[in-house]
Amino acid sequence: MKRFINYMLILRLNINMKIFFKSALLLAAFSLSTQAQQLSTGNVLGQISSIERTANDFIKPLERPPVLAPFALSTLPDINSLETEPLNALPTSLAITNNVGESLWLDVEVENGWRAVKGQWLLLANELSKQRLIEHGAIIISESKYSALDLALLHFNVPEALDSKQALTNLLTVKEAASLARNHIYQAQNKATDMAEASANKTVAIKANDKNEKAMVSSSASSVCDLEVKVGLVDSAIDANHSALKQADITAKSFLPDTINQSAQHGTAIASVLVGKSEALIPLLPKAKVYSAQVFYQQSDYAQGATLSAIITGVNWLLEQNVKVINMSLAGPDNQILQRVLTAAMAKGAWVVAAAGNEGPAAPAMYPAAYQDVIAVSAIDKLQQPYRWSNRGDYIDYAALGVNVLTAQSGHRIGRESGTSIAAPHITAHIACLTAVYGEDKQIVLTQLNKLAVDLGPKGKDPIYGVGAILRP
Repeated sequence: MKRFINYMLILRLNINMKIFFKSALLLAAFSLSTQAQQLSTGNVLGQISSIERTANDFIKPLERPPVLAPFALSTLPDINSLETEPLNALPTSLAITNNVGESLWLDVEVENGWRAVKGQWLLLANELSKQRLIEHGAIIISESKYSALDLALLHFNVPEALDSKQALTNLLTVKEAASLARNHIYQAQNKATDMAEASANKTVAIKANDKNEKAMVSSSASSVCDLEVKVGLVDSAIDANHSALKQADITAKSFLPDTINQSAQHGTAIASVLVGKSEALIPLLPKAKVYSAQVFYQQSDYAQGATLSAIITGVNWLLEQNVKVINMSLAGPDNQILQRVLTAAMAKGAWVVAAAGNEGPAAPAMYPAAYQDVIAVSAIDKLQQPYRWSNRGDYIDYAALGVNVLTAQSGHRIGRESGTSIAAPHITAHIACLTAVYGEDKQIVLTQLNKLAVDLGPKGKDPIYGVGAILRP
């Protein structure tokens, strides 16, 4: 169509130019006729003919436009196959500010596309390595002892020239370098339910006071157990004023700067799956006491991040509160310090349940879920089909409902969310109940948990469902 319009415009211009030249020729003829006494009629016509030939040479005939194939919708790609920029995509460098606009740190993209606090590193505390780092321009942020973990860590900032593992390794011994790690940033693993998922599950978001709330709940949904268990969350803040959580027993502590703008979106959703109660919500653990280690800050309207340093402090606090079942609905890169921290926590008898990640079936392993002995949870829908964004791999231990799940949301609403973040609390709830019944022997608890697993994939453990799906009672 565009080519046709262009062609018509050029044709019109061509015609107008020819009219102009013809008019000019007539004027020339009139002028020449006044000199008829000196020129013969034949000479005048000859001059006019010469001028017309010059005009025709100047205005070339238009080329015939190409014949275009008819437009057909069938030639367009299937819209479901198209990938768009995710809503939680972040810029390469993001300034994290407090509530008066002052910069606290730079959230930046580092090796392999992961994110970290610019220039910040962690290392097992050692006086000699500390002095060596200071001599080369490092600034010590903190030197902390985590009594519940039996660890002491050095948290420091380095100049640009030292901001790489290779540069820092050159300053340290082999043993020291083995515990060196960036202050990586880990992200929440939930996504707003998209139209395709909502359509497949025939659900829509509803307000908490909607008269149809009760109809949204499956008639078969029930709690995992009514025992007074303890559960820890390493997550964002929780909106304890939400109507679904007002009766919940929640103890919270923030491990972020006092002046930062904290996020409450993710933690509220996770807490509501565990202990939220309303016409629409039936809690997995109605009598549980939740300990919330608040570590997530708002990166954007759609993304929340948690620094490794905050996560470590939060895990240590949960152990101090004698919380032995810890839900970590977050994921990110492999990190030597994170691995040491969680290995120490599990050696103290803690269970760590983590979201497998929402990067898709072909994505690499995500951490902490991929660490040995951490329980990695993938997501399925109510038809027991895999969530299309759920990570897969040999590290997957169990699957649970994580698609289009009712949760408490901001604005005192009840809505739907999807992701491995939402699936993880189902496994956390079952482990909390089983440990209350069978004690602290992990092998016995795992044996009982495996008895509950429904083997949905190939026989035995597989990279999609792990041992199997743990379904809600």
